[in-house]
Amino acid sequence: MRKVPRMIFLYIISIIVYIALIFITMSIAGSKNRSQLGFGLFAVFLPIIAFIVVLIISPVQPAPPAAGSD
Repeated sequence: MRKVPRMIFLYIISIIVYIALIFITMSIAGSKNRSQLGFGLFAVFLPIIAFIVVLIISPVQPAPPAAGSD
């Protein structure tokens, strides 16, 4: 039986963590009423930084209804 090098396992684990970090970042952005697509693209290029930014930012509050618009 042939042994698989450890680097392949590390590579596979790093890809799984990379993809999971993108989805977690998008999920947190959506829960804070931020753009999931925007943060998803941000996380594709800079996943750790995007994750930290989405944790730091505050949620967007929905705009109050305009006065007299019934």
